[in-house]
Amino acid sequence: MYWGGENFDYSNILMTLNTMGGKDNSNVMKTFTYDSNSGASDGYFVNENGFTIYCKYWSTAITSPRALVFMCHGAAEHTGPYTQLAELLTAQNFFVFGHDHQGHGRSEGDRVHIENFRHYSRDVFAHIDRIKLDHPSLPGGAIAILSALDRPDYYKGLVLIGPVVTADQDLVGPCQEFFGKLISYIVPQFPVFKLDANAVSRDTKVVKEYIEDPLNYHGYFKAEWAMCLNNTMKEIESKLATIEWPFLTIHGDLDALVKPIASEKLYAQCASTDKTMTIYPGGYHQLHRDIEPDGSTARQQIIDWLVSHEQ
Repeated sequence: MYWGGENFDYSNILMTLNTMGGKDNSNVMKTFTYDSNSGASDGYFVNENGFTIYCKYWSTAITSPRALVFMCHGAAEHTGPYTQLAELLTAQNFFVFGHDHQGHGRSEGDRVHIENFRHYSRDVFAHIDRIKLDHPSLPGGAIAILSALDRPDYYKGLVLIGPVVTADQDLVGPCQEFFGKLISYIVPQFPVFKLDANAVSRDTKVVKEYIEDPLNYHGYFKAEWAMCLNNTMKEIESKLATIEWPFLTIHGDLDALVKPIASEKLYAQCASTDKTMTIYPGGYHQLHRDIEPDGSTARQQIIDWLVSHEQ
């Protein structure tokens, strides 16, 4: 996770899961609604905070999927823009699903604001556990580095696109952090920064769609949310050496939202023996939606990695 200036986003992530587990979420389970016999469909559940979370299922008509893949969108966006990648994975017989995080897209909650980043991962675990009930013999999918650190045996591996691992010290030094804590305590809703939409992709059509999409959040990120993000980054960085799960991380070397040093640090400091890092020359943040041929290459690399790690 990452905080600072206009250069901000948290990672867009795909993961495959290994086993079920974690706290009891039976009450949340009872609120799930989705059509398990159609193709692409919508659904919802009510999370532990009482907010309705919008869910997207791209492939519920697949009777014998090879694995479950959860699509986790980034800050200020929603599941919709991941349809192209989801459909490619569906064509490979993966069951692909996701949801709009609390305060994002069609889900309820204060826009892009939360008191603890584990509320995000908690909702993802609840969602995955529910889908696992319908496919108990399959590997599945989940959210981000933080949740994988919480439950390292839950996953078979991760696919990371421009992941946030550590704060950019040029943007978040001791002085900025001190005043950030002070402001978040006194005025938690104080606006601190906006995302630069032009840094999302080199594809001008993608940027235009991003700017015009009313389900994306185009306002300022709040101080309390930013400090939650900063605290999460610190925790992730302190635990990098404990990471042993397989992963693929891809990063654009011109990613202005999350600098490629994030992937480089993850790759260098983790203990995993099954790890792959690809830096795309000239690439921006959303490599799976970047200009051709890089966009197609990134999407195919993701598919190939998931196929090779499904067992």
